[in-house]
Amino acid sequence: MHLTNIDIIRTNFNIKNNYPIISNISYTYQYIEYLSLKIKYEHNNLVITKLLIKDYIVNSISIIEALFYLIIKSYKPLKYRINFSKLLKIIIEDNSLKLSKEDITLLYKLKYLRNKIHIYSSYKSNLTDYNSYTKKDYLLMKTILYKILNNNYISNGKFKEL
Repeated sequence: MHLTNIDIIRTNFNIKNNYPIISNISYTYQYIEYLSLKIKYEHNNLVITKLLIKDYIVNSISIIEALFYLIIKSYKPLKYRINFSKLLKIIIEDNSLKLSKEDITLLYKLKYLRNKIHIYSSYKSNLTDYNSYTKKDYLLMKTILYKILNNNYISNGKFKEL
């Protein structure tokens, strides 16, 4: 199993104004690379596969959230803690990443899945993690993450689709 070296991941980013956050993004990227390999090539049972997909989505959205934060922070002072919804709203308004309506809709859907991290919050059987995360969600997350990571504003375009 070959994972991308952290230093290589770090150097792919055009955003250079925050080494600690870029490093955290790089570590998380390497982790989702690992998860992707587990999802694709391991013969897991359905429950394990869905939980791997959950981890992949949660960590991928965290990467996107951190990137949005760095982009906005580069041109607008942020004096308070800001959540993903507010970050996404600002990114949409300034249109710096040129996200399509489909991209935006998908990000809101995936954000909803990311927010299901609290396993005690499912009170109906059809809302369990087992029923919440699908292979389609995984593929959609891969697509939007690849698009955002390879945006000229964010990187040199050398991120691979996981």
